[in-house]
Amino acid sequence: MNESLKAAEHSAKASRRAAEQAEPLVKAEHLTRYFRSTAGKVHAVEDVSFEIYPGETLALVGESGCGKSTLGRLLVRLLEPTEGTILMEGENLTRLKGKALRKKRSDLQIIFQDPFSSLDPHFTVGEIIAEPLRAAGYKKEEQEEAVLSLMERVGLPREYYYRYPHQFSGGQRQRIGIARALALNPKLIVCDEPVSALDVSIQAQILNLLRHLQRESHLTYLFISHDLAVVRYIADRICVMFLGQLCEICPTRDAYEHPLHPYTRMLIDSAPEPDPDFCREGRMLLKGELPSPVNPPSGCRFCTRCPFATDECRRVHPEMKDYGGGRFCACHHPLT
Repeated sequence: MNESLKAAEHSAKASRRAAEQAEPLVKAEHLTRYFRSTAGKVHAVEDVSFEIYPGETLALVGESGCGKSTLGRLLVRLLEPTEGTILMEGENLTRLKGKALRKKRSDLQIIFQDPFSSLDPHFTVGEIIAEPLRAAGYKKEEQEEAVLSLMERVGLPREYYYRYPHQFSGGQRQRIGIARALALNPKLIVCDEPVSALDVSIQAQILNLLRHLQRESHLTYLFISHDLAVVRYIADRICVMFLGQLCEICPTRDAYEHPLHPYTRMLIDSAPEPDPDFCREGRMLLKGELPSPVNPPSGCRFCTRCPFATDECRRVHPEMKDYGGGRFCACHHPLT
């Protein structure tokens, strides 16, 4: 993937220029989701606001348990927000119910992390990919033609039509999931760690497929991942999430070359480097335990792990500030 970074960054710049001239496809405003548990109220997602522009890939990164997948499921209405709104092309998705919501679901799809458990083992490939088409009212003969076309688009031979999920490799199963997500020509696809369960060589194939499909059909992705090498390859912009809240939003290149939030810097510095001679001197590494989402710290939620934390950080929650050039950061002491 490293050989393609320059091409990826060139594509990212073009996407950012297009985004600057476009209205947001999706706009999340103060999204919040709490869960009840025996230990108390879990602050899974709290007061999250961001925008996704047509044709771009917005990555959502952070440690496991920070609320990335919950946020992705909120966007496609697999989970209902406790508070906040989701606007898609100006329409308030959080108000839709019944037939109106079912009609809108064709614009919102998701690719799940595990390409095996997300596929029904009792259905053939043809039946799995045709499922959203059946729900949309396609006739049987139309379904078969559409499924074969989708299989061709994602690189699955036509003769696999009657096979079952257990007869495929992990990469092939993820291609099935991608074909199913594409069936109704969605405007937004949430990719929830779509390559984390795959071998590295297969990861590259799936990432290249996603980029090809995006260019081909002008798709928009919310790409959820904890793998920063993958994110650098595929994303136009990055949202950094910690304990249910956003820390920083910026173009991908800026995140890697000059992050503003200490947590962003630590995530990047903690990423493994495939070089035995690489020196970690001067790098900021994450230390300490992740605070409990049941009882998060007051003020800045990162203050218990931040080497720059002051009394202000422990008392006052930092607001998200605009630093220009598409850069936003919520920190009392940014790395300027």
